[in-house]
Amino acid sequence: MKKTRLNILCLLALTSYTYQSYGADVNPQKASSLNSYEFGELVKSYMPNIHNPTKWNYSTNSRNIIWDKNIEWNNYNKMYEKSGYIRINFDKYKLPESYYQNSKKVRSEAAWTVVYKGVSNKSVSEVVFHHGDTAAMISISENERIQPFNSLMKQGIIYKPVCLYKITGGNYSIAYELSVANKKDTYLIQSVSEGSGGLSTSYQLFYNKDDMSKDFKESHDLEYSSGNCLVL
Repeated sequence: MKKTRLNILCLLALTSYTYQSYGADVNPQKASSLNSYEFGELVKSYMPNIHNPTKWNYSTNSRNIIWDKNIEWNNYNKMYEKSGYIRINFDKYKLPESYYQNSKKVRSEAAWTVVYKGVSNKSVSEVVFHHGDTAAMISISENERIQPFNSLMKQGIIYKPVCLYKITGGNYSIAYELSVANKKDTYLIQSVSEGSGGLSTSYQLFYNKDDMSKDFKESHDLEYSSGNCLVL
């Protein structure tokens, strides 16, 4: 009898530990141990302090990330990259995993892929968030619920459009200058692409305006000489 009670206690302890480690149903499961961060809160954490600005490195905000890959050289874009997973919500809305990965009525939360990029393996100039690996293509209604504006305003972040590029259908990119008290201005690019399977959204953060402008123009084959980035 004592042995049975001991086994039950051990099972309960193991169950409790497992729940604490993987308390949320998240894809991939290894991201379940992470806290979910409001998008605006996460963006603000990346904005350098105005009085003591520090550049990003490959360990920045690591407490919020499950790293999947170490720093690697990407020969295509000629940059170093490090990628992992992060949990993000928008006004408490969490994007569900792809229907094609799980056709059940109730789907797991989709963690976002986060990619750090830099021209050296010491410093990071760009941080990318996208849902392609876990949520794949999403619906129009899902895309509407991962818009960043309410979440940014909750943190007192003022966003000002500085670049716009739109092509056919739901394909567009908008760059915003972000400002908030005691933080250095930072730049956010929101890109949406439309295909037969739905929509795909990504967010890019830059702390340097020139890096943002270069990426925006290269991505859309715009002329570097064009001072006005608002292109339709």
